[in-house]
This record gives sequence, structure tokens and C-alpha cells, in this order.
Amino acid sequence: MLGMLIAASIVGIIVFVSLVVLPVAFVKLPQSYASIFVRKLFPVYHIFLFVLTDVAGLTASTPHLKPLAFISGFVFALHFIFLTPAINKATDLALTSRFKLLHQLSVVLHLVVISMLTLGLYIDASLF
Repeated sequence: MLGMLIAASIVGIIVFVSLVVLPVAFVKLPQSYASIFVRKLFPVYHIFLFVLTDVAGLTASTPHLKPLAFISGFVFALHFIFLTPAINKATDLALTSRFKLLHQLSVVLHLVVISMLTLGLYIDASLF
């Protein structure tokens, strides 16, 4: 049950950051401050979600959520190690089309994680 609660919290964190934190930062802060904020936020965000997904996988007591949580953790680790630095580099070098492509990949990966965890939660909740 703890694994399911953590997985649901991860989905909530992703949605909250995507729909509340980032839009508010880019609307309320000057562009330069918003960029600094995002560059400080995302490494911590991805490490935190990596750890949480692994804890969800370790504490999942049902068969479907466990592998999906570990796969999600792997996605967050890859994002932290490869994708975030590539996005930052594209921004620094003003490579707009590359930034857009990498940002779209980031969005898709987050949607995949949301979908996987939600599917695992749905299937495993039906077992109770």
C-alpha cells in the first residue's frame, strides 16, 4: 500500500510542477530569474523523483506497480544525467530548434511516466 501511495504522490508532484510551479515562475518572474530557478529546480526534482520511484518500487506489494516504478526511476535518472544537461546546453547556445525537440522529449517522457504509474495504480488498486 505504501508503494501505491508514493506512486500516486509522484504523479501529483509531476502534475503540480508542470501545471502550477513552472507557469507561475515564467509568468511572475523576470525571464532571467525564471531560467535560474528552473535550472536549480530540475536537478533536485529529477533526483527526488528518482529516489521516490525507487522507494515506490521497493515498497510496492503488488506485481504491476513494482516494475513500472523502477522503469520510471530509470527514466528520471536518464533525464538527470543526459537530457537536462542537453537542454541547458541548447539554451546556452541559443539552439532554439534543438531546445524545442529536447523539451518535447522531456514532456513526452514525463507523460509516459505519468501513464505508467497511473496504469500500475489502476491495475493494482483493482486487486484489493
